[in-house]
Amino acid sequence: MIREVKKQDNEPPKKRHPHLLVRLTAFIVTLALACGAVFLVVNRDKLNFDALRRWFTYRTLAKSDAGVGESFPYQGGQSLTLTVCGGDLLAVSQTGIRLYSPGGVAYVEDIVTMTHPVCQVSKDTAVVYDAGGTFLAVYRDRARVFTLEDDNTILSARLGANGSLAVVTRSSGYKGVVTVYNSKLRPLLDLNLSSAFALDAVPSPDGRELLVVTAGQQEHLFNCTLARYTISDLDLNDPTPSATWSLGNRLPLDVVWDAGGIRVMAEYAAMAADGNLQETGATDWSDRFLKRYSLGCSDAFVILTGKYQAGSQTSLELLDRSCAPLGSLDSGRPILDISAAGKYIAVLTAQQLDIYTRDLTLYSTAENTSSASHVVLLEDGSAFLTTQDTAWLQLPN
Repeated sequence: MIREVKKQDNEPPKKRHPHLLVRLTAFIVTLALACGAVFLVVNRDKLNFDALRRWFTYRTLAKSDAGVGESFPYQGGQSLTLTVCGGDLLAVSQTGIRLYSPGGVAYVEDIVTMTHPVCQVSKDTAVVYDAGGTFLAVYRDRARVFTLEDDNTILSARLGANGSLAVVTRSSGYKGVVTVYNSKLRPLLDLNLSSAFALDAVPSPDGRELLVVTAGQQEHLFNCTLARYTISDLDLNDPTPSATWSLGNRLPLDVVWDAGGIRVMAEYAAMAADGNLQETGATDWSDRFLKRYSLGCSDAFVILTGKYQAGSQTSLELLDRSCAPLGSLDSGRPILDISAAGKYIAVLTAQQLDIYTRDLTLYSTAENTSSASHVVLLEDGSAFLTTQDTAWLQLPN
């Protein structure tokens, strides 16, 4: 007699083991992910994700197989300055301010008469002013967002990384007035200086501090000084800097303050300091003439010097943050223009455009540049090339 054994309701179900194929697939996927992670870590300095970034950014842009975008006309003029603002080409001249997309769409066409036009860009924001005049405007998101309404003479204007703004003007009774605006371009304070002439002012990356460049005399000798002020602790009745840095007779042409510290470019020297204005390095080239320079590299100086004030004999040098040499380049051809952005350096000659990485390794070459005379580099490695009245985007090959 056979008895049927019924399964109890509370009996736990038998554990089922995954199919062999499922386990094998999971193992292969895990192994592939681990190998991929190791590969990325080992080759992180060799891989370049900017190509993928360019593909997404310019995938709708009409371009040739050589990576050349369609050319478009632009308005140049005398005292022309070309730069990049938010990925667009910004052209500033004595006749106005114009902003063009990589495809040639004109988003801004402000007709303004300026004697000495100057522009400075921080990310997607640009300030344009007439040095020695009274015009100043700020552009953001492809539109003018601020216009200075002041009759005082403008000496300089600088944007901070957070969008703050510092404007130096000449005012009766003072040797310089520095007006600080917050990131919404609302005035915070006026710093009135009477002991030395204010030449320039640079907001710190976070907008909480201010670096003022002054010129005066020390022991009857010309002396430039960089003075740092903490905005929240500033006593407007007695503005005392928290730190100073004497540059002697080296008059700054450009000053950059970023997360790594302060870089100063003078006509015959490059200097660097930390955020506390402690000098970290300096070098000079008093036996040569400065032709061009760029502080667009995030942690380096790019300088083009020549033995003679006129002529095409030039030398391109790269200095690190301590002003120590990183490398030099002799193209063997006259260099028409240079530009630096992020980790790339562009060198334009009459024959071609060469783009190098920060260690001066050749990244890309474009020949037959159609008589381009200027190059403006973007952080992704692409570049605007321009003639007197035509511009186009050149993508690395």
